[in-house]
Amino acid sequence: MLAPLVVLLFMAAGCQTLSESLPETDMKASGESGISGRVVLRETGQPVQGVHVYAYTDYSKNLIGVADHVSKGSDNDGSYLLTLPPGEYYLVARKRVSGANYGPIVTGDLYDHRFEQKAFRIEEGGVLEKDFELEKLSEPMFFQVFTESQRKTMTGIRGRIFDQDGESVQGAFATAYRSSDMKRLPDFASTLTGDDGSFTLYLPTGGKWYIAARSHARAAPEPGEPVGRYDGSDDHSLQVTENSFVEGVEIVLKPFSSQVPAGYTPY
Repeated sequence: MLAPLVVLLFMAAGCQTLSESLPETDMKASGESGISGRVVLRETGQPVQGVHVYAYTDYSKNLIGVADHVSKGSDNDGSYLLTLPPGEYYLVARKRVSGANYGPIVTGDLYDHRFEQKAFRIEEGGVLEKDFELEKLSEPMFFQVFTESQRKTMTGIRGRIFDQDGESVQGAFATAYRSSDMKRLPDFASTLTGDDGSFTLYLPTGGKWYIAARSHARAAPEPGEPVGRYDGSDDHSLQVTENSFVEGVEIVLKPFSSQVPAGYTPY
């Protein structure tokens, strides 16, 4: 059953403050820096009104919680503007059916289906052009999120995620299951991997945990999606000691195929 899981993708702790954005011509004339562009539906290319664009300075926190900067809702032609100080930002776009600019992403919301796993550089006085394609969320996404105080339990797993060629994978995450039934939403997910493929997976207790990894936060993998399981044991499990971390865990992602036996299907 999915009810016991806490599905908190993109959860914010409270209301986010909208950044004031000048018209693009005024931004350039005044020397303000930021981003501008249009938001459209992926399937039809039609513009979307009321989309908020979010700028984060830290990718490792799964792009959850209060963003560093949030735009006003996009106009009826899908255009948006967001004034930003110079720096590097990770950018996503979302529209919630509730009309709020914060809170969990739920079924029916529009989200940036392929947010880019790289930082965009905003130069002094520069306006970056960035368009977004959104799609409707049709199935739950998953992340069990720990607060900073809960992370101080210092129990979990650290490691790296690679592709078949041995290259580090950025923007992926490891998952942990309490039981060997790994064909369901995980009980916990790690922070997103950085440039070197490293992750930290915080766990509430020690014990035996079954470990996998994903590249997307959908409930079921799509054909070709990189997925993997920990191969350091026959049943993909790790024994974790209370108040300590298992270090150096490596997981290799391989393209998921519908021909893979059902027992391998990692949700």
